[in-house]
Amino acid sequence: MKYRCDSCGREWDYPVKFCIFCGKPVSKIDVTKYTVKGITQVFVPSVDHPTTPYYVMLLKDSNGSYKFQKTFEHHNIEDVIYVKGKKEEEYTIGVIGTGLTGKGVVEVAVKTGNRIIFKSRSEKSLEKAIETISKSLSKGMEPEELEATLGRITATTRYEPLANASLIIESVIENLQTKKKIFQKLDSICNPSVILASNTSSLSVSKIAEGIKHPERAVGMHFFNPIPKMKLVEIIKAEKTSDDAVKKAHEFAAKFNKVSVDVKDTAGFIVNRLLFIMINEACRMLDEGVANVKDIDKAMKLGANHPMGPLELSDLIGLDLCLEIIENLNTSFGEKFEPSSTLRNFVKEGHYGRKAGRGFYEY
Repeated sequence: MKYRCDSCGREWDYPVKFCIFCGKPVSKIDVTKYTVKGITQVFVPSVDHPTTPYYVMLLKDSNGSYKFQKTFEHHNIEDVIYVKGKKEEEYTIGVIGTGLTGKGVVEVAVKTGNRIIFKSRSEKSLEKAIETISKSLSKGMEPEELEATLGRITATTRYEPLANASLIIESVIENLQTKKKIFQKLDSICNPSVILASNTSSLSVSKIAEGIKHPERAVGMHFFNPIPKMKLVEIIKAEKTSDDAVKKAHEFAAKFNKVSVDVKDTAGFIVNRLLFIMINEACRMLDEGVANVKDIDKAMKLGANHPMGPLELSDLIGLDLCLEIIENLNTSFGEKFEPSSTLRNFVKEGHYGRKAGRGFYEY
């Protein structure tokens, strides 16, 4: 990374907030390392490039991606060069909730150059969440870059700092009344241009937004765990959501380096409606003694080419959340989503999966 003054153009190799020469703000710019894999000299002028000769290089980065770069400098094959990326616009993203999904959203949002206002009910949960985010980010960042990145996160237990965010993503417990109260509070304090998004996995976004003054800015943005690795975001248009809010939600998803799809506001949307009937059916197989946990997972990994078996995935998601989602789907779609007795018993006993140290597997 490099840091460049927005006014006088001076640059630093370490984090700087204000230019020591002119006092203006300093912004981070991406500098990517490339290897020259091909080079061609061009002698024919064109409308865009009247000055010749120039070179067109084929460059490869450390991730194996290729790009073309034009230059007047001569380079040789296998030369290493550094290319500055374009300065990206910085947004303020509000995130409410310090659970697994909340932490994941904060990580991808701050990693892509945004400022974050991280809201929770307690300072203790915020401290633990930021510590977890820091450990995750440290695996791919130098200490100086990590410090600058974490410096863009503001932790708060109050709603008021969220008032002028560009986008606020609610990511709390999968409970309709809890989410409605959050939306009503945000609607009362936020500028009407602020997009209010719910990371609900199974609830109706239209119902979450009921009663707010500006329902046109309410949208669903459903991320998938583990959020830093999973590429998909489902964009859900509620009954009164404006086309502009949907468009902005897609733009923010792209800003977070995610791929987004449009979904009707229906229980479970696309992925969970398909996924949880499989998870619940796997649990019913345990009820019926069809096969054991390991063999069910092994069969789906080797027979359906799934990266994880349904019961292993349940432990990752959290069995308590799985039960909540299946119960919500049961309300909407009836008997085919009747929760299995095995899943109910595991949740009753506190065996929630990885986060509890025990679920279908022990951790």
